[in-house]
Amino acid sequence: MTLQRPLLALVAAAVMTACAHQPPPPAPTPEPPTAWRAPLPHGGSSAALADWWQRFDDPQLVTLIERAQAQSPTLRMAAARLQQARAQADQARALLLPQTQALAQATRSKGVTAGFEATTASSASLTASWELDLFGGQRAQAAAGAAQAAAAAAQWHEARVSLAADVAAAYLQLRHAQAQEEVAEIDHRLALQLADWGQQQRQAGLISASDAALLNTERAAAAAARSAQRAEAQIALQTLALLCAEPAGALAERLAPPPLPEGLALPQRRLVQAPPFSLSALPAQVLAQRPDIAAAHQQWLAALRQQRAVDAQRYPQLSLSGLIGQARFSLGGGSSSGASWSIGPSLSLPLFDGGLRSAQSAAAAAASDEAAAALQQRWLQAVAEVEQALERLRAGAERQREVDAAQREWEGIAQRTSAQAQAGLQSGVQRNTAYRNALSAYGAALAVRLEHANAWLRLYRSLGGGWSAAAATSSN
Repeated sequence: MTLQRPLLALVAAAVMTACAHQPPPPAPTPEPPTAWRAPLPHGGSSAALADWWQRFDDPQLVTLIERAQAQSPTLRMAAARLQQARAQADQARALLLPQTQALAQATRSKGVTAGFEATTASSASLTASWELDLFGGQRAQAAAGAAQAAAAAAQWHEARVSLAADVAAAYLQLRHAQAQEEVAEIDHRLALQLADWGQQQRQAGLISASDAALLNTERAAAAAARSAQRAEAQIALQTLALLCAEPAGALAERLAPPPLPEGLALPQRRLVQAPPFSLSALPAQVLAQRPDIAAAHQQWLAALRQQRAVDAQRYPQLSLSGLIGQARFSLGGGSSSGASWSIGPSLSLPLFDGGLRSAQSAAAAAASDEAAAALQQRWLQAVAEVEQALERLRAGAERQREVDAAQREWEGIAQRTSAQAQAGLQSGVQRNTAYRNALSAYGAALAVRLEHANAWLRLYRSLGGGWSAAAATSSN
């Protein structure tokens, strides 16, 4: 009785201490701006951002994104990490419940202790143990596992958003390279005609050797540009094949561009245009729709709860255990059997560990500080990414208007010069030169359109790709 009273008092004090858990502190996020500095785009609905790809009016792009989502090893790795995190969370929750185990054994022996007679012993038992989570260590461990699982789920969605954007960027790069390859091919034909004309004029003594050499140099530069664009198209195709986890050969057949035009013609291949969408929400609301920020927030919560779990190891641990079983013993012609049972508490008091638990607590505190800093950095980076994408979008729209206007002017000049050459009012050299200028303007317009489309992709990615915590929870 003398020992029971202090033990009961200790248990009561531990239970009261265990109930005094405090909620986690506010998330260490910086104050978001009240408004975006860059002008906001308009022309669509941000609510439909998750289905943005359907508005590209390009079935090839939609199909590629769907196939990549189904086949990408990167996405499968993210899904595997999610399953691991969920399994680990289940393990942590399982430790909160009693653990039971059935044991059966039988032995037959002969030795000096039994007078060299054969003996048979058999037993069957059921054991149970349960560690009372007095200081919330196991509950904190389970909460940390749940937070890590939530972070892994958000990271899986982030991988889906990033993969879709990467596939779209690679597809746009492929179409841009194919269009530039057509421009380079036509330009090479014109440069070759001019170089041949220069050689004829030099032989006739109408132009100097230097002028003829200059035209031949331009032909060589056009040939090099054509080779470079062919290589860019192959590189973009390989990148797309890697993202979609498909053979490049099969992909090349499906994504083959229209054939090159015969003779003298303006380019026909076009670049896919990114459809606009609107952004009207406040910065805090927009950034809350980024899965990477949600993942960083859950990782910070997991670090806090892991710290609590480590701190709980510095206090007494109380567990209950019990056993019930049946045993039988045979010796010679006689045997005996009976039931056995035991039940009782076990109290563990940490006394001296050489500073082990203190060091573990310090390490856990440092890990939670690191997670808090990572969350802050993620918020700051998110604000910067959105602002940068908006600025690129604004600049790209302005540049595209200018280069499109220049392209239309040069195409008009080339067409009028061609008509005048057919009427004998302009020479073939003037016609070819005008066409090469138009091709140069068209190539510049293609580059700006690609840059503008990539700005839309960056904005899509920086806004979280239409992800939301509620939709993610329902889909998981």
